[in-house]
Amino acid sequence: MTKPFKTTDAPGSGDPKLDRTDRRLLRLLQEDGTLTDSKLAEMVYLSPSGCRKRRLRLEDSGVIQGYSAVVDPERVGLPEVVFVVVKLTSNQHEALVAFDEAVQGVEEVMECRAVTGEWDYVLRVVTRDLHTHDRLCDRKLTQLPGVARVESLAAMRCVLRRAALPLDTLDGGD
Repeated sequence: MTKPFKTTDAPGSGDPKLDRTDRRLLRLLQEDGTLTDSKLAEMVYLSPSGCRKRRLRLEDSGVIQGYSAVVDPERVGLPEVVFVVVKLTSNQHEALVAFDEAVQGVEEVMECRAVTGEWDYVLRVVTRDLHTHDRLCDRKLTQLPGVARVESLAAMRCVLRRAALPLDTLDGGD
């Protein structure tokens, strides 16, 4: 099983200040994570060693959490995207921690967010078909610790899917 990207409990805590060159590096790496330091350096007008130092700083600070390939779910047999909302029986700290830890073992869950409102979590799940999703709910999701109720929202079509963050909105952009 692949390791999920790191998450933080306190967004924005200890975030490094990103200058225009950092944002440009990040934008380019989001478009193509395979760019070499030499090629990146050319594109942002830095020396290769200066570019490497910036990249390492961004990695060490956790701004860059990893590199991966963007895989088309349909082409690998996982065309169904379903959003699942979860209500727990308790909002006590222990119940939340137990759910947080257990949901990480469900590989079909691509993303899990704690949310405000009536529901406690929203999951983004991929699966072969709705029948397989139904089995996933019955055998795994409803069996997670503290789950009182789940509701599934099957995506009919993808209107927009972005992997890159809108870095131009930071600090007024370029």
